[in-house]
Amino acid sequence: MNLGLWAAATTGVLIAIIGPVNAALQARLGTWGMVAVVHLLGLAVGVVGLLLFERGPAAARADGTLRFLLLAGVVLALAVLAWAFRAAPDEGIPAFAFLGGILGALVVVGTIVAIQHLGVLAALVAIVSSQLIAAALIDQFGLFELPMIALTPTRALGLLLVLAGVFMVAREG
Repeated sequence: MNLGLWAAATTGVLIAIIGPVNAALQARLGTWGMVAVVHLLGLAVGVVGLLLFERGPAAARADGTLRFLLLAGVVLALAVLAWAFRAAPDEGIPAFAFLGGILGALVVVGTIVAIQHLGVLAALVAIVSSQLIAAALIDQFGLFELPMIALTPTRALGLLLVLAGVFMVAREG
């Protein structure tokens, strides 16, 4: 399997996980608390990625002002996360509920990699297909505090039809 398909498949799985993970956090911190934690975690991951992995013109343009803003963003992210982690035991927040921002940053990167290697249509079809398969498994086993919903023959057939479409679209590209 090529890099684009790996990126697309992984991205789809991550997208399926983000919803229930963020819902678990939202149930404990409220909507805007969840939004703050998720986006600040994503910011922290993005800044770390930029500082560790970015090469070329973007890294060269990271002047003092940009570096200061990035550092300020990380400090703000850490402050909000410290508040959220302190609240976690009292609110019964499971550890997995803090994955949303990290997964979101990885979804952005994975989508870009998939599109660069497969094109937009094939990448998005592969992402949606793996997302649906992962969602069916999450439902089947009741993961992330969700109720169990069985994978019926009808649901399985629908998934197989989507996979057939992925194969047809990706094979053309």
